[in-house]
Amino acid sequence: MATPLASTAKPIGITQASKSLNDLTAPKDQRDIETQNPIEQEEPNPLSTDVAEDAISGLEDNSKVPHLPLLKLFWFFFYNFGLFAWGGPVAQIALIKERLVIQDQWISLERFQRVFAVYQILPGPEAAELCMFFGCLSAGRLGGIVAGLAFILPGFTLMLLASYLYSLAGLENKYFNASFKALQPIVAAM
Repeated sequence: MATPLASTAKPIGITQASKSLNDLTAPKDQRDIETQNPIEQEEPNPLSTDVAEDAISGLEDNSKVPHLPLLKLFWFFFYNFGLFAWGGPVAQIALIKERLVIQDQWISLERFQRVFAVYQILPGPEAAELCMFFGCLSAGRLGGIVAGLAFILPGFTLMLLASYLYSLAGLENKYFNASFKALQPIVAAM
């Protein structure tokens, strides 16, 4: 015959059992809320409103872009940036920033910096992309295409002319070949 096991657990009352049952069946969020301490309210920081106002003023469209006809837009970008923006992308971007952002104030400096940061991530030449951006601001999508072509056209024309002259002189011309051989160490050093 088996002997009953002696229980060491104390019997609990009905109120304790219902309380522990509620703890098990209550949603976790509700149990956590009951055990948390109330959050103290902080006083508003006066500096945070200045930062928020600066952020809001940088997000608004603060452009003073003139709406130019397409032909005038073409000549503006062709003459100001296509013909005279020599010296690589750093010099070209500095020229675009100086003329359109600082002098003419088409957009604010903060907006220019945000746009330029995006174009640095995207593949492609940033200076041409900036010209296309300003062309889009001035005359829409077609203006962006026109401004981009106006910026690229002088360099394209110069390279086309140089390759044409090279083909006219002949690929076996000793003077052209000597000049290219002289340029090879300079290019390698760069």
